[in-house]
Amino acid sequence: MKLNKYLLTVILFIMYFSVLSIVLAVTIVYKDSSTIEGDLEDMNNKYVVVSNALGKIQIPVDNVKAIIFRNHNMFQTGREVSIGGKKYEGYATELSKEYVTVTTWFGNVKVNLKSDILDFIGFEKVDFPNVPLETYFQVELSLNEYYVCSLKSGEMIVGTQLSSNNDYLIVSDNYRNTFYILKGAVEDLYIPYKYAKGYDLVVLSTGRKLYGVVKKLSETQYEVSGQWGKVVVNQGEILFTTYKETKEQVVQPVQPTPKVEPAPNLLDRLIYDKDGVAVVVADSPIKVEGKEIKRINIYPRQIVDPRTGIVFVLVPGGVFKMGADTSWGSVDDDELPQREVYVSAFYISKYPITVKQYLDFLKASQTSSSVVYGKQISPVEIDFLSQKVRVSYNAPQALLNSPITGINYLSAKAYCDWAGYQLPTEAQWEKAARGTDGRRYPWGNSRPTTYNDGKKDYPVDMFEETDVSPYGVVNMYGYPIEICRDYYSKDAYKKLPKDDPLNTTGTYVVGRTGVLTGRITDRIPILPSEPRDDTTFRVVLSVEEALDISKKPLNNKLVGITWFIVNDNIKKQYSVKSEGLYVAYVESGSPAQLAGVKTGDVIVKIDGKAIKSQDDALKALSGKKQGDVSVLTIERAGKTLEIKIKLGIWLF
Repeated sequence: MKLNKYLLTVILFIMYFSVLSIVLAVTIVYKDSSTIEGDLEDMNNKYVVVSNALGKIQIPVDNVKAIIFRNHNMFQTGREVSIGGKKYEGYATELSKEYVTVTTWFGNVKVNLKSDILDFIGFEKVDFPNVPLETYFQVELSLNEYYVCSLKSGEMIVGTQLSSNNDYLIVSDNYRNTFYILKGAVEDLYIPYKYAKGYDLVVLSTGRKLYGVVKKLSETQYEVSGQWGKVVVNQGEILFTTYKETKEQVVQPVQPTPKVEPAPNLLDRLIYDKDGVAVVVADSPIKVEGKEIKRINIYPRQIVDPRTGIVFVLVPGGVFKMGADTSWGSVDDDELPQREVYVSAFYISKYPITVKQYLDFLKASQTSSSVVYGKQISPVEIDFLSQKVRVSYNAPQALLNSPITGINYLSAKAYCDWAGYQLPTEAQWEKAARGTDGRRYPWGNSRPTTYNDGKKDYPVDMFEETDVSPYGVVNMYGYPIEICRDYYSKDAYKKLPKDDPLNTTGTYVVGRTGVLTGRITDRIPILPSEPRDDTTFRVVLSVEEALDISKKPLNNKLVGITWFIVNDNIKKQYSVKSEGLYVAYVESGSPAQLAGVKTGDVIVKIDGKAIKSQDDALKALSGKKQGDVSVLTIERAGKTLEIKIKLGIWLF
């Protein structure tokens, strides 16, 4: 069948627009740092083709230092790639109109250009050190619905699909980007519970945990496998396992060695009920520490909240010694008397809240202007109609993994309200810091050696080997001072109850650290409204909240745009002809940016309703919630576009 010329023209236009409607304008940075702007026409491993007012320009890849797709202010060198606001040292290796493959220290990333989350790519080759071709990372289960790959550098990669081959973990995300991660670069892998059907737990003598399908290979060797790959372990390496051999699998009984602890009888008697519930059939009452047990709770030691990237560790419920020991010598009266306090089980953030995590909150949250932005963060301003307009916040790349400081109690509480967390109570904080035995420091009673001295902004994991509590909480002895939920009372330990104590009234709130006095029991009164450069915070969740935290929506802005009503000045200065809202700034990682909205667009309709003011936009979005989809009708360079935007969903 032959197509007429008109129909052929329409089809060609649709094909062209479908490829470039998401990635239109790019900036090519030459190796001499000169630039040229235009619309991306095509690219491959030899040429990049752009078109602008001068016509179509074919640029050899050998002449290109970088291509900027968006977020010009983030670009610094040709030896980096930025995906959704997250930078990696790396460079482009394969190019096409639909995908770009970049090489990083941990492997390769195949970026889907249609997702419009690639900020820029560099082309200057980087020589990375070789990553060991080992597979000995730890496999954990998580309560959320995402696969979380924690790298040895501290970076985290979150995805919805996981597979593997001999050398790589292969993680795919919601935007059809694929991360090929060398297994030797991986520290921990978290797999959602719902995808772990048939898995058993294997704990090795090194402390490493593996969840997978266990298969007996011989009298002395077992294979553990899963979506993450497989590994062969010797029987003598296994400290504990939930795996139980069936009669069909056993040729001869395995003779236990002194290094192997047999699975407890309790696990042998577990019977699955439904909905993740099991029961234990016991011939006689089960006792722990001489006390009869009626209920057993099983919680993961560590979880990751995929919404914020925060790593939480479990602090089990129970009694601990709270307060100072008078045998230490000089202690303050407000730390006395030392007493036994019961604290219910909870999860606490392994590290203080980082600059990056607080920056995400500032950008995305529906929060008031009274929230302080901290010492390491600066406001971003643009020139608009000859005036400075604050539109966002930014922080130096080198400080993103440091604890946020320069904040106050009210701002820390605002962060918690945004994410559904709480500040720790004093009792939670102290138990997480020192365990149950009344020790003077998180690590024991030996004098401190290496800790955060407050002289500079250290990364949050800098003291992971030296300042770590019995539950794995890091940097509770050293600076910065950490804000608690309690209001300060000098007589709190004399008056508050011994079960989950919390003081809810007062003038000051409590700050906690050990470095000021050389003991972890020290208490510091702080004004709630006072921003201090030596103050940070961490957050907690009850175990019940932790089970469903990934399903709780963040209190995010629905769109993420700085916009102004189109008036005569805007029409004149920015050559705008349409009535509506002029987009002066699009926040990085916002729903608007992810949908393809650009600075200079004019929004004329939302869901078919004409928009001529911010009030019109608010009315059009009234009743919408996070995850809902709206259609923005946009005028851009004389063209009318309809863009679907997923409200409230940010990419951090």
